[in-house]
Amino acid sequence: MTDDGLRGVAYHEAGHAVVALALDLRVARVEIFHENNSGETDAENADHLPLEDRIAICVAGIQANKMFKVPIHGRAAFLDRYSVRELISDMAKTEGDVLCDKGHQRARDLLKVHAHSVHDIAERLLTYRKIDLTGYVLPVTAR
Repeated sequence: MTDDGLRGVAYHEAGHAVVALALDLRVARVEIFHENNSGETDAENADHLPLEDRIAICVAGIQANKMFKVPIHGRAAFLDRYSVRELISDMAKTEGDVLCDKGHQRARDLLKVHAHSVHDIAERLLTYRKIDLTGYVLPVTAR
């Protein structure tokens, strides 16, 4: 994997972490794996959140890659999209599509507000490959 590819994974995982943190979930380990172009973010269970927010967490990595113009290989978003499909599987297609659009917008909005933290976490991941965000607090920003 190239350094650019690893940067894409770092921003992808940072996106998941920041949106989870912005939704008041605890996030512990965030890790990127050079060997197989992947990463993991360990966040608190989000089942108590509205479905739109749960979708936002799932798609946050995809949105981070787009927003910060850091491409990632096509497989990276596969599991994220699969998770979204599972969340909306009992809905009519139109209703699910609307909710997905809202989840994507929610992720974009949160990533925009907390862009500095996305960059910070991604850079930490590129330096250390594995970080612990226990106790990480997103800076308060004017909205």
